[in-house]
Amino acid sequence: MVNIQHGIAGIKRLSRNPLFFGLSAGILVIIFNILIVSIIEGSLENGYSVFLDNGIFAYLVPPAVGVQMGLFRWHRNITAEKKLCASEKIGMTGSVTSSVTMVLCCLHHAGELLPALGFILAASSFLTEYKNTFIIIGLLANLAGSAVIAKAVMEIRNRK
Repeated sequence: MVNIQHGIAGIKRLSRNPLFFGLSAGILVIIFNILIVSIIEGSLENGYSVFLDNGIFAYLVPPAVGVQMGLFRWHRNITAEKKLCASEKIGMTGSVTSSVTMVLCCLHHAGELLPALGFILAASSFLTEYKNTFIIIGLLANLAGSAVIAKAVMEIRNRK
């Protein structure tokens, strides 16, 4: 029983590490994308192939999400240590920017899902045609969100 408790405590400590948290988030983005596309394409091999066919975006989105999630974890650690008031925590952790980023980054997958679900072909064509635009907007929003979180972390760290 002691070993199990020691293991759980170690996992909790590791999950509070911003580097581990961000890296895990980036890896989960890759796994999630490949699994979704694999389900649609009918095989894991096809899903992996489609994921890599997205070009540079297949390599930019996971690190962008990982960096933002690592910064988020770092911010949470600092706010917990300094016992900041709830309004300061909510102001940063309830970030709309982060939510918009995730929606925009993943919106292009709707183009793959719409025909499979039998929705309007025009909407699918539109999302597929402009998927790079949606990804670029998502990456820019992610960059802005990361900058806001980094600024908040620096402001908190510089307080006395």
